Amino acid sequence: MVEFQYQMAATTHVGKVREINEDSLQIVPAMNLAIVADGMGGHQAGEVASRLAVSSLCGYLEDQFNINADNVSDVIPESTMSEAFGFANNQVFTHARRTPDCKSMGTTLIAAWFLKDHAIVGHIGDSRLYKFSHGVLEQLSDDHTLANEFLSASGQDQPAYSRHILRKALGLEYRCKPDIMTLKLDPDDTYLLCSDGLTGVLEDEEIGTVMTLRAHQPELCLKSMIDHCLEKGAPDNISIVQIKVVSR
Repeated sequence: MVEFQYQMAATTHVGKVREINEDSLQIVPAMNLAIVADGMGGHQAGEVASRLAVSSLCGYLEDQFNINADNVSDVIPESTMSEAFGFANNQVFTHARRTPDCKSMGTTLIAAWFLKDHAIVGHIGDSRLYKFSHGVLEQLSDDHTLANEFLSASGQDQPAYSRHILRKALGLEYRCKPDIMTLKLDPDDTYLLCSDGLTGVLEDEEIGTVMTLRAHQPELCLKSMIDHCLEKGAPDNISIVQIKVVSR
């Protein structure tokens, strides 16, 4: 079995309009785990939702990692990621019902767990996962938005407002239905997890251009994306994680 190593970098920025950063992110190098969440709900509730979702998901997966440390890549199936999302959803949902100021909170959530030769990804909302390989940027996740539903049904672009209407998110209902997938990995591929503060400002072509120039310098690559967003007004919080697959 081929085994890979992973180079990880992460950054977040409040942007130029929002007073509070309602995004949360976390990387756990010991587990090769990356998580991004974009909260919503107002009155700092979005910040609470995203932070609680990230900490809950991370805690659940860390428990599984510690239990199965000797053979984690062999015994962690997609169902483990799905269960972790269910646990995080319950934490956010319960907190929202018990806390009046947080009653309408929810969050997107995307997580990628890179194992020996593959990655397991969970996703709900419109934070995205991209793959950059051989100079080509490819979106791997589907946006759970009204716009994407319209696009799937009609094949035509929809009004801009519909891009911001989430059809699924974490913590809004008693149960959640995340998308779960397993990725086959190849050396030198690079993956991006990001909130829509990036993709709402930069087109995929612009992100791909930055990756072409800077993917081999992760910190500079992420800084360049943030700088481009700031130059264009950065109306939302921006969070990005970059993971490069490297042969041992």
